[in-house]
Amino acid sequence: MSSAPKSPAPRRASLRARMRAVAVFVAIAFALLAWLRARDRQLAEQRLIGERASDNAQAVTRALDAQIGQVQTLLQSLHYVVDLNAPASVTDSVLRVLHDRMVAPYSNLFLADTAGQVLGAARILPAGRAAMNISDRPYFQEVARTQRFTVGDPVRSRALPDSVRIMPFIAPITDQRTGQPKGYVGASILVDSLEGVQMARRLPPGSVLTVLNANGRIIVRTLDSDRWIGKMFPGFSVRGQAEQPVGTDTIVPSDIDHVDRLFGSEYLRSIGWRAYVGIPVSEVFRAARLQFVYDLAIGILGGLVVVFVAYWVTARLLTPIESLTLDARAISEGDMRRRSQLSSDDEVGELARTFNAMADAIVDREAALTASQDRLREAQKLEALGSFAGGIAHDFNNYLSSILGHAELAREIVPVGHEARTEIDHTIDAARRAADLTRQILVFSRQQVVEPRLVNPNDIVRGIERLIARVLGESITFTSQYDDRTGSIRVDPGRLEQVLMNLATNARDAMPRGGEFYISVSRLQVHAGSPLGIEPGNYVCYTARDSGDGIPKEVLDRVFEPFFTTKERGRGTGLGLAIAYGIVKQAGGAMSVESAPGVGTTLRVMLPELDRPADAEERAAEELPPPGQERLLVVDDEPAVAKIAERLLQQAGYAVESAIGARDALTRFETQHFDMVISDVVMPGMSGPELVRELTRRRPELRVLFVSGYADDDALVADIAARQVAFLPKPFSRASLLHKVRDVLDGKKVVGKD
Repeated sequence: MSSAPKSPAPRRASLRARMRAVAVFVAIAFALLAWLRARDRQLAEQRLIGERASDNAQAVTRALDAQIGQVQTLLQSLHYVVDLNAPASVTDSVLRVLHDRMVAPYSNLFLADTAGQVLGAARILPAGRAAMNISDRPYFQEVARTQRFTVGDPVRSRALPDSVRIMPFIAPITDQRTGQPKGYVGASILVDSLEGVQMARRLPPGSVLTVLNANGRIIVRTLDSDRWIGKMFPGFSVRGQAEQPVGTDTIVPSDIDHVDRLFGSEYLRSIGWRAYVGIPVSEVFRAARLQFVYDLAIGILGGLVVVFVAYWVTARLLTPIESLTLDARAISEGDMRRRSQLSSDDEVGELARTFNAMADAIVDREAALTASQDRLREAQKLEALGSFAGGIAHDFNNYLSSILGHAELAREIVPVGHEARTEIDHTIDAARRAADLTRQILVFSRQQVVEPRLVNPNDIVRGIERLIARVLGESITFTSQYDDRTGSIRVDPGRLEQVLMNLATNARDAMPRGGEFYISVSRLQVHAGSPLGIEPGNYVCYTARDSGDGIPKEVLDRVFEPFFTTKERGRGTGLGLAIAYGIVKQAGGAMSVESAPGVGTTLRVMLPELDRPADAEERAAEELPPPGQERLLVVDDEPAVAKIAERLLQQAGYAVESAIGARDALTRFETQHFDMVISDVVMPGMSGPELVRELTRRRPELRVLFVSGYADDDALVADIAARQVAFLPKPFSRASLLHKVRDVLDGKKVVGKD
């Protein structure tokens, strides 16, 4: 009996099962592949946004640091603009004009006395000036305690509607004589107008900027600000703040609103606060999650078809990503002109546009870095030139001190009427003219010590005529005119020469094709109510006129403003007129400008005229003081200067010893008693200020006189300007040396004159 053939149904069923199994396997494999791919994409997006959050945090902190630095510079410049003794209406007007013309979004500028009462402001409360007392404000109490520039926590404005939040800034105005505060100048900016806050608001929806101070108090928060500003951050700790991840792909849940965000953080270098920028992950990963669901559904429903569709979709996605990768690699290898050509409207297209924007930002940053490096090199050149000029002045003044001293000693030996006495007088005059030339060199190095004195206004221009002609060049004709009827002025000659040289430099820049420059000295009477803003009376007027292109009306009203310039990069800072204005204002004078396009520019510098002759002080200074008996130690690294000073002082009755350098001085000080030390400032090994600090540590009552032709010590220059240290510039005459020594020994005020 033969067996019947097997039915093909079970085999077909097995094939269908295997096909179903393969389909299920392929669907699962594709779903797994889709899940892995979506996961990789999510991680990549997470890393990218994490870096973006870090970059945004750095950008925000740099913007805030830059804005704080601008405000600090503004407040420093306002010292020269505002007057604590001016009427409140005048101060209000000045601050209002400055406020209206500033590009930065300042909500108010104000001036207050040491009790916190506002003396002037760009905005005045409807309730009046008395309602604007800021003594209860924490930022005022902080600046009164520290006497330094202070950035206050945001407060509710009293001068703006709706009591909006403002960020206050305040700095002291210090009396140069006493070192005590005379008042305070301040500014405020709407918190929402801060550049860093505006940058944060341009981030994706749900993003947040939070700024904490060193104690964990919330200073700025762009979400739910009314609830949180001024409160402590939940769970804050100094250690936790230090360990906050920066620029990573870690997801951090917010302790305030419990939203998962990618955070980046950065310290504000100017005030020690810390800024946190968080971007919500829900917005970041939405596209990746939707893509995952779509791929998974196709994998489950489509089987093998999904494999081919997925392959096609994958290829479609990989190609632009590979293109972006090639573009990124080309840029990393230095091809900064490379850009992605993808223009689709999907996420890849957005990524390509973001990539192009990033490449543009890199190019801009490199350009800015290059420009910054160029400016740094120029500044370093100028600094090196100033140091070189100062070094020459130091050595040259040493030689001149020796020449003047020996010439004066020789003049005393030669009898009156002897023909050699005339030659000696010529030698002394030539040495003094050489000293004036050295002082003019120091005008450019800006290393001279500020010392106001009574001068003839005509002599200032005569002394720098040749220097002005060299600055102007051969293509510009220079003429000058004087008025011998003018009285004297009290000013530091070097700083006034700096002002006039600045006017000549500006005139040269306004006449690139040549022209005429004219400067004159005359008398001017200012009457009450003059728009110049100075006291009525007689003034000496310096008029500087050029035949250049002139100044447009929109620029003319701003030429004395700090930070305003029309100069192109590479042609200076353009801040010369603002600095000149500050110098003249500090001397009790005023500046004015008249100009129109095509007719040239006229600048006037007005300084108070005094009825005392300038040579009266010089004659008094030439009379020798009575002799002394004290023991003096002269310290200088130049033996010729030390010896001539020793001889001049010995002739005046003093017991004098000279030391060559600081080490020799310390050795003599160990075994001998001295009432006073006369020390050079710039010496090798140990400088004069360092030597004096060591000597006064041993003997606090020791009298000190610094002598130098180049005071290369910023702290010493500041002390000299504040009348805290006695100083005698080189080269010195016998009379000036003896007068200064006598004044120091008698405890008189020895720096400058009242």
